[in-house]
Amino acid sequence: MKKTNSTDAKVKKSGRLKANSKSTRKKLDALEKKKIIESLTLMDDLFMQVVLEEQACTEYILQTILDKSSLKLKEQRLQKRLPNLHGRALVLDCLCTDEKGLLYNIEVQNSSAGAIPKRARYHAALMDTHTLKKGEKFSKLPESYVIFITEKDVLGEGEQLYQIERVIRKSGNLFKDGSHILYFNTARQDDNALGKLAKDLKEANPKEIKSKVLSHRVASLKEGKLDREGEKKMNVLLEKYRKKAVEEGMEKGIEKGLAQGIQQGLEQGLERGLEQGKNRLALLVGHLLNAGRIDDLKRVSYDEAYREKLLKEFGL
Repeated sequence: MKKTNSTDAKVKKSGRLKANSKSTRKKLDALEKKKIIESLTLMDDLFMQVVLEEQACTEYILQTILDKSSLKLKEQRLQKRLPNLHGRALVLDCLCTDEKGLLYNIEVQNSSAGAIPKRARYHAALMDTHTLKKGEKFSKLPESYVIFITEKDVLGEGEQLYQIERVIRKSGNLFKDGSHILYFNTARQDDNALGKLAKDLKEANPKEIKSKVLSHRVASLKEGKLDREGEKKMNVLLEKYRKKAVEEGMEKGIEKGLAQGIQQGLEQGLERGLEQGKNRLALLVGHLLNAGRIDDLKRVSYDEAYREKLLKEFGL
């Protein structure tokens, strides 16, 4: 009877420990989730995609960057995948069309490597390729804007907004092909509409975001004021961030491991090399002493080329 009671007690204790462990994991997951959510800004491309699902936010950003307060969007697609004829695909952060038929691609780039000029060129080319339908005249190709919102001043000229257009070199006149590339440098925060937008894009606290439309959207996402679909999307977003953090951690771990391995390999190689060098020199000294070649013995102490010659002579 006592054994049965003892066994039951152990089973209950084990059950309590498992329940406590599960409860602790839930609390840690909740804390991790809260920490990630609090740190998110619009310069996080994954979070930006969720924010831009409210079309008014996309409109506001475009209106501010392009200085077109009347701009209204007809349609937008997030994470639009555009393949080329050779199987190389490009996923656009936000692809949209306004009521006039103009085409816009918004890209958030925190890495300078992700916003090199040739990438902008490729974005524009793929947009054109997927816009013009079979048999349509080239004159039907819509005016397009590729907009990179960058963490740093990628182009390095200190501008707040870079507007890139093709020009006829000799005359300086515009080559009016309807293709426009813009770089919005959020590192420069002047006291103007663009500067205020740059600050808003880097602000984690929705109460500090000056734009009402952005502030309201960010607050609703961060404070959990969402419907079931919105909650689902935020959970997907958080899982992506967790996966991204794990992958980055693994990459850093691999890099660190490789660096340590290389360093250890070099050190071990040097040690082995020194040891082998000492052994060869010791054998050479022995051979020279046995042969009574005292002058040669003195010379090998300072003449490296002669030392190598003698090592070959004795097959060392």
